[in-house]
Amino acid sequence: MQQPVHSRGAPDARLLVSRQPVLDGRDSVIGYRLPYAVLEHTLVVVPGPDEMLELVDDLLAVIGHDEQSIGTMAHLPVSRAMLLEHGLPPVRRDRALLRIRYDDATLPEVRALLAAEAIRGCALELDGLPGPSFDPSLLDPFTAVELDLPDWAPAAVPAVVAQIRAHGAIPLAASVHDHGEREQARALGFEWFTGPFFATPNLLAGRPLPVGDLRTLGELAALQRAEAPLEQLITVIERDLGLGVRLLRYINSAYFGLAGRVRSIAHAAAMLGSRGLARWALVAAVLGGSEPIHRELALLALTRARTCELVGVELGDLLAGDELFTVGLLSTLDAVMRLPIGELVGELPLSDQVANALTAYDGPAGEILSSVICYERGDFRDPTFGRDLMIYASAYRAGLAWAREALGGTD
Repeated sequence: MQQPVHSRGAPDARLLVSRQPVLDGRDSVIGYRLPYAVLEHTLVVVPGPDEMLELVDDLLAVIGHDEQSIGTMAHLPVSRAMLLEHGLPPVRRDRALLRIRYDDATLPEVRALLAAEAIRGCALELDGLPGPSFDPSLLDPFTAVELDLPDWAPAAVPAVVAQIRAHGAIPLAASVHDHGEREQARALGFEWFTGPFFATPNLLAGRPLPVGDLRTLGELAALQRAEAPLEQLITVIERDLGLGVRLLRYINSAYFGLAGRVRSIAHAAAMLGSRGLARWALVAAVLGGSEPIHRELALLALTRARTCELVGVELGDLLAGDELFTVGLLSTLDAVMRLPIGELVGELPLSDQVANALTAYDGPAGEILSSVICYERGDFRDPTFGRDLMIYASAYRAGLAWAREALGGTD
């Protein structure tokens, strides 16, 4: 394997990359799948081998140092052209699990390369099994083997999972859409899981989380604007004792880095102003309930909220950034509360614009939200981006960095 090529500093402006968590059976995030591409003029293309060498560090940068320090790995696809021209990309073995397509792994020169790299300790994942009649000897070098669940007949899965485990590899269920599918995959013997399921309401987990005072949540959503009356905002927060305590905990965290301790909501209002106080009160109301939520879900909520806001700033005066932040944050409320989004929206005194964006992706806010979700999932060729794809790419990277910093500073 070649030595790493070090990044030039700022990420390549043409780079499209997002990340999707891979969870184990205990719901721990063990890695992130990194869909990636580059924009050449108006075309979304896979980078060539030489270009890939230049982009490696930029790709890995979407996993933070704090995440790397606990062993979270990048699950990075490797193209056939890259394998044949340069071999495996230059990454540290403890930072990446390299994803190889089955059709590529059958090539004699690639098969020899993978066998040698596995001996050296390189972590590999085999993707795209063609069906139950695959060559089981190809499994030997691989740490994990993916099955994309929609492509498989359920009756064929148990025997294949048993073969994967017999070769010492970890079976990974991909394209898991909801928690019901996740439980079915677990019952079939899968050990790792990825897909949009983690951001959907887990209706199998018993009773929904207590939603607390939905009136407070709705009022805070309505106050996400620069001209919100400060006295009204303080009254709404102080009326909910638990919310006030959580909010003060956030404000006194390392993220804010304030010189002295903030001991009251009025003091917080003086320090942050109406807009800052309204935003963090809404974050505390959504993410800081009486029962803890998964850190990854909180990270997604903050990333999506900030990304929606930044896209709105770049696209102009279609909507206020504060309203887009609210729409992005509330779009995860169904997963947080374990209730359908339509049921929650029906209980909240939201504007028609926000409610329609959340339930039907309608209006300018809904269109931005829908496109942000497409970008999160790596659907870079979705036609809704139009000519604005790079705006979403830049906003996503900035939103993710902001969310990691905010969440890390408030832990």
